[in-house]
Amino acid sequence: MNDRNGMRIASAKALVIQAMTKPGVYDESLREARALLEAALADDPRDVAILTCLGAVLCDLHLRADASACLTRAIELGSTDRNTFFNLFVAMLGPSTMEEARAALTRGTALDADPATWEAYFDPHAM
Repeated sequence: MNDRNGMRIASAKALVIQAMTKPGVYDESLREARALLEAALADDPRDVAILTCLGAVLCDLHLRADASACLTRAIELGSTDRNTFFNLFVAMLGPSTMEEARAALTRGTALDADPATWEAYFDPHAM
């Protein structure tokens, strides 16, 4: 990952934190984070950290099919980031069976989370 994309990921993460702590800017902040990550992905379409972060943002925007595609791509490229698999679990909760979603989660349980990435928002009580 180049420095520019590292800064984009850091800025996107700050926007996601802002979205979660200031509900009045939730959609706007997530859309801005998405734009930053899509620009980073255009620069480096094989970067699994960017794909993982974009997948998280797409989950938070309730764009689960798009999130699933990003996260599946990250896994195909060899992601060893626990957050990739957790985020795929979240993305799969609506359109897939619970067993399929849990299988994605289980695949990542023995992995460490990349400190540059984050988990999509997940509220088990909302299910």
